[in-house]
Amino acid sequence: MKWQLAGDWPVGPAVIPAGTVLTGDVGPDGELVVSPPLTAPLPLNAVALDEEAALQMAMWYEESATIGGWHHLHFAPGIDRDKILAQARHKKKWPNGEPVPQAESGAPSSVTTPAPLPAGKKRSSSAKG
Repeated sequence: MKWQLAGDWPVGPAVIPAGTVLTGDVGPDGELVVSPPLTAPLPLNAVALDEEAALQMAMWYEESATIGGWHHLHFAPGIDRDKILAQARHKKKWPNGEPVPQAESGAPSSVTTPAPLPAGKKRSSSAKG
């Protein structure tokens, strides 16, 4: 994942200058590791340079927030914004993956199957025509 800062980013006593390209990877514990080591999330002025970075930005920030919402996110040209935001919505809705649908028995529950008749008997019809 790669981001480029579109403005200075104060981190503790230091300032990372605008234009700095930051790279990130998911560590063995599932946590994001950013180089240089920084706190996440990255600031809203970070431009996501690839789809993974764009998705990570959408996961860090809330869609509907008026301050710090998705409308403030910046993606590099060529990244499909709608696709990324749809993926983020899906991941936020189902963080552990989609639930598995319950297996259904063959027939719908509203249909009842009549019991079998003894051999040689015929079923009578109640409808007359």
